[in-house]
Amino acid sequence: MTSPPPAGPPARRPRHRTFTRGAVATAIAVVLATAAGPTATAAPAVDQKAPALDQKTAVAPKSPTVDQGAPDYYDSGLAPTPYMGWNTYYGLGAPTEKEVRAVADKLVSSGLRDSGYDIVWLDGGWQADNPRDARGRLAAHPDRFPSGIPALVSYLHQRGLRAGIYTDAGTYDGGKSCGLGSRGHYTEDARQFADWKIDAIKVDFLCGIGEKLDPGPAFKEFGDAVAKSGRRMLLNLCNPLTDDWGLPHTPEQDAHNAYGYAPTIADSWRTGTDIAWGTPSTGQWPNVLRTMDANAWHPEAQGPGHYNDPDYLIPMRRMADGSLELTEEESTTQLVMWAEMGSPLVIGSDPRTLSDAMLRTLRNPEIIAVDQDPLAVQGVRVATDSVGDVYSKVLSGHGRRAVVLLNRSDRPAERTVNFSDVALGGPVAVRDLRARAGRGTHTGSYTVEVPAHGTAFLALTGADALPGADLGGKTSASPAVVREGDTLTTFFRGQSGALVQHTDDGGDGGPRTKDLGGPAHGKILGQPSAHASAGGRIDVFVRGADSRAYRRVFADGRWGGWQDLGGRLTDAPSVAFTDATHWTLTARGADGRIAQRGPSSGWSSLGAPGDRPTYGRPSAVVDARGRVHVAVRTSADEVWTRSRDASGQWSEWSSLGGTVSGSPTLVAVGDAVVLYARAGDYTLWQRRYETGGWQGWTKRQEFPGAAFDGALGAVAGPDGAVDAVYRGVDGSVRRTQFK
Repeated sequence: MTSPPPAGPPARRPRHRTFTRGAVATAIAVVLATAAGPTATAAPAVDQKAPALDQKTAVAPKSPTVDQGAPDYYDSGLAPTPYMGWNTYYGLGAPTEKEVRAVADKLVSSGLRDSGYDIVWLDGGWQADNPRDARGRLAAHPDRFPSGIPALVSYLHQRGLRAGIYTDAGTYDGGKSCGLGSRGHYTEDARQFADWKIDAIKVDFLCGIGEKLDPGPAFKEFGDAVAKSGRRMLLNLCNPLTDDWGLPHTPEQDAHNAYGYAPTIADSWRTGTDIAWGTPSTGQWPNVLRTMDANAWHPEAQGPGHYNDPDYLIPMRRMADGSLELTEEESTTQLVMWAEMGSPLVIGSDPRTLSDAMLRTLRNPEIIAVDQDPLAVQGVRVATDSVGDVYSKVLSGHGRRAVVLLNRSDRPAERTVNFSDVALGGPVAVRDLRARAGRGTHTGSYTVEVPAHGTAFLALTGADALPGADLGGKTSASPAVVREGDTLTTFFRGQSGALVQHTDDGGDGGPRTKDLGGPAHGKILGQPSAHASAGGRIDVFVRGADSRAYRRVFADGRWGGWQDLGGRLTDAPSVAFTDATHWTLTARGADGRIAQRGPSSGWSSLGAPGDRPTYGRPSAVVDARGRVHVAVRTSADEVWTRSRDASGQWSEWSSLGGTVSGSPTLVAVGDAVVLYARAGDYTLWQRRYETGGWQGWTKRQEFPGAAFDGALGAVAGPDGAVDAVYRGVDGSVRRTQFK
């Protein structure tokens, strides 16, 4: 941030520094010592009787795919909800066939398989010392896996389990940085895994780090090979490089920025470095918090079929002296937080060593049901203080939330959830998910004592208390709104992908809805942009299903045809009108930079802050003096702006700071321009431009955490008010007004 909180939208806690994969990091340090790129920027800090849940009875419909104008998300079809299983790395190290079979049998006999933990995932160490045979094919270690991988896969499949395997996206370097590498063999390795009937692939990046590769393009190449392998296989990306390694690297190489590319490439992606050492060791509770906090930064990247991955569960691993690395309460806290965030639940500990009580907790159907909720919404922090946090996750249905009261401190403490913070009103039924017991009905708030390093995990059921009115439609992207007199017209992408018009003039006939189709295949992508002029004229601009820009005009009481404006858009456009016939259209181009065009001019580049790709769609508006303002979100989650004066001169890009999780929205109100952006906790913040400068960030109290998704649509209303439309996290279209 550019100034201390609360000057900008809060989203992140300070990191707990630790160094993981130490031997590998040391080896790679020599390789990266000559890297010329800047180090990744450190994360900004911030100050700041219900029905039982059972994953087997959830029947709510899956939410529509949220495109927000982005390319299609990756979806193997194998993980409509977060996948579950067990991985060898933290429990066995270099695994053996005998041990893996024994753990598989334990998954079955303990009931873990039937609770959903059905992937048995080989991590590094399955391969031979020379990982390729004379024909260049990957080879299993002959001593550790004497029967070979296909025989093990068959053993797992016969027991109702799925098989996962491990490789690296980099080039094998003889064991300096990684035990095997697939670069140069992507197609062959993907086909070999398919021939072995593998169900899931973890792709590490240790050798990729050593080669100074950018993970995004490398992972995409491997993903493309998997797509052509002839077998559907779940794909998990694991780039562990962060500032915690102490190695120089570019922002593109940092694991914290995987959200920018990974949702279109894989089922899941690591959001930070390893949670712990491979060998159980002391002092891991801070690393659980560090991993959780990093995973919390980009909840908007997650949805059905694509998930943030904060690494594996490591419950109650025993150290050499027999003591526990994490207590049972700390281990339960990790499970609860992973479920609240909708993360993949992959056990890293050896389940044969776990107590019956810990196994019962891992099987708790009400905890698992929160993780497996079909909306696949990631829970977000809605309140915080020096003791801990309150997290809220919207569940399928109406008025349902999963809430965690987290105690980070070393002492038991009373913790409270205010129902207004989770957008619930009226009497609220409370259920303790850990105890699987009702806790009565309450009004306003609920308070309970939480153990040190522990959680209270609650299901709340009440009345949704979101700002504004539900317009009755469902959308898969953010909406837009225009005003002409007393008439408000909202545009949004309907569930079929077509542009939908909702008109409300306050008349006796009520609101009217019209399907406007789309310019390509009858569909649009992302958020529309619209402008209303005198005489009832409306210009609407969209990104077509072919990723070109299009315009359509409503005049003289009817809609004209679609006008092709060309371009190659990678997100939705935004338009700024100087007058009824002069406008500037902006959009994110194929290179991630911002492009512009006018009614008669072609596309030209506005560049991007630091000449690095932006994220999401830009926003553009004209102020009362005729100045055009453009605002963008960068991959560092800051908002930057650029403006063009009446003479046509553009300013340089300027940072407004902040830590945002949605594209910014600009609206001209009187002599001012107001910028709105969603913070990482799904609250709404704003900055105001007037008298030649931007004021500081302030929070809009109308929006509790987790109330909306994406970006606002906004237009100036009467008497200095702003009319705003937004997409609720349940896909509803809602409209409100800021007084």
